[in-house]
Amino acid sequence: MKNNTKFHDMIQRDAERLKRIYNFIKSGVKVIDPLTTYIAENVKIGKGTVIYPLTVIESNVTIGKNCSIGPFARIRKGTRIKDSASIGNFVEVVRSTISKGSKVKHLTYLGDTFLEENVNIGAGTIVANYDGNKKHKTYIKKGAFIGSGSILIAPLRVGKNAITGAGAVVTKRNHVPNNAVVVGIPARILKK
Repeated sequence: MKNNTKFHDMIQRDAERLKRIYNFIKSGVKVIDPLTTYIAENVKIGKGTVIYPLTVIESNVTIGKNCSIGPFARIRKGTRIKDSASIGNFVEVVRSTISKGSKVKHLTYLGDTFLEENVNIGAGTIVANYDGNKKHKTYIKKGAFIGSGSILIAPLRVGKNAITGAGAVVTKRNHVPNNAVVVGIPARILKK
């Protein structure tokens, strides 16, 4: 009898999940594969957004209009994704804001990060936001380009239209100025 109760509860939770997804589809969100997608309660998603398979969207997340999310993305609590932003495959985002037109396409972790408009985050980028005691914030200004494999160690600011070279390690509090190009380990200014 106990196993039947657990099974019934599991079926009930899955029915509720599918009902939430169906309501998003009715409101103009395209969910490519509802059976492999998880969208928690207390999530807002704008019309025209596409959710690709094997994506998990936790509670207290807001996603704007005409966004692209997934596949294999995990959008965690406290995340705000604005209109026309793109979150790609194997990307995890938590307590972060992704502004209009910004792109985070592949193999990336963003924690406690604020991206202004039209920022590009290259594949394999990691924002190291936890120092063992406290979470720290990273702020990336409009038009910045973060090269593939970059590691950004918070707290940190990356300036407007700044570029990090592929594989750069930008250490905490070594803020990148507007329009600068930084490269290396640790990152240093190549040119302004």
